[in-house]
Amino acid sequence: MTTPDLSLDVLARLSVSIDGLTAAMKREQDWRARQMQVIRQVPFAGQIEISAGAGTATRNLDKEQAKTGYCWSIRRLTCGSTANGWSAGSVTAFRNSVLGEPIMPFPVPAVNTIGRAEGLLMPGDFLQWSATGITLTGSILPYWGVADCFESWYLPFYIG
Repeated sequence: MTTPDLSLDVLARLSVSIDGLTAAMKREQDWRARQMQVIRQVPFAGQIEISAGAGTATRNLDKEQAKTGYCWSIRRLTCGSTANGWSAGSVTAFRNSVLGEPIMPFPVPAVNTIGRAEGLLMPGDFLQWSATGITLTGSILPYWGVADCFESWYLPFYIG
């Protein structure tokens, strides 16, 4: 036989445990919902004006830069097309400057896919495109791509 005080104490502890478990489950549900919404695909595009077989793209930092507080993981880069291909020379996408880290060389027009976190741009980083030795029909060489964009706090989770 139990005493009323002991029964109330057990019920109170059980209620606190259930409330704690419910709160923990709610936090986990909220965290999962936030993770599902944190990554967005960001398309970008531009062009390189070719003169005497060379050119550097005019930067459009509004559209081709990881903004403050965000990271980009470049997933696809395309340069040239069947209509605007080249027959000699190369194009390279660099990080922040043509003197910076080369991200992707293009010896021929191509579409290149990149694995998650292999082409990271940290907050403030941008792509700079350069073409050298180009033999091209016309004077404009287009490029475009897609990046995963996410808040910088998510980087360790994105990398895995």
